Amino acid sequence: MKYSRKRFLYFLLLTSLLFSFIQTSFPSTRADTSITFWNIQMTLENVRDYEGVRIIVFFLNNCGHCINEIDVLKDIDDNFNTTIFELSVRKDSTNQTLIDFRTDHSIPDSWIMGYSTDESENLFQVGSVPTSVVLDDQGSIVSVNSGFASYEFLESKIDDAINHRTENYNTDYVTDSSQQLRALFIIIGVGVGVVVVYFLVKSFVSK
Repeated sequence: MKYSRKRFLYFLLLTSLLFSFIQTSFPSTRADTSITFWNIQMTLENVRDYEGVRIIVFFLNNCGHCINEIDVLKDIDDNFNTTIFELSVRKDSTNQTLIDFRTDHSIPDSWIMGYSTDESENLFQVGSVPTSVVLDDQGSIVSVNSGFASYEFLESKIDDAINHRTENYNTDYVTDSSQQLRALFIIIGVGVGVVVVYFLVKSFVSK
């Protein structure tokens, strides 16, 4: 009886660990996940605290595609009610780089300039710039795109955000081979875990 109880406790522990692994292994679309950044006043903020449809662009000030995308974002800003965040992935100790970038490229005052945090970059697995993220008015992730984003692309994603279409997020997001390989290992790990749980349950029931 004691042996069976001990095995049952092991089963509960393994099951809880398995589900925790599954929950944390995939990018979250949930609206309660913090997306932090250092604003131009060098204070920490959260994109989730803003309202409406939001576009986050991770950039570098010497990135040609990042600079070219600014004109696209200006057109988007003229035609849609969105809040645009330009977040530099290079963190400086002062805000001078952000001020110079805003001045050099005539970035509207309504756009939020800042430095990204490691947590936000890890959340979206930012490996190149520009990387753009679209959130709906509930803060759910609609799209993550690596590379230059055209007007037509952003327009379609804003339409998705307005209509709360978030179901394509993971499909669009897992595009490169490293992410696909990671997903494969996760699936294999989950499969092994399920088999282990099955045999533990079977042995527990037989006792």
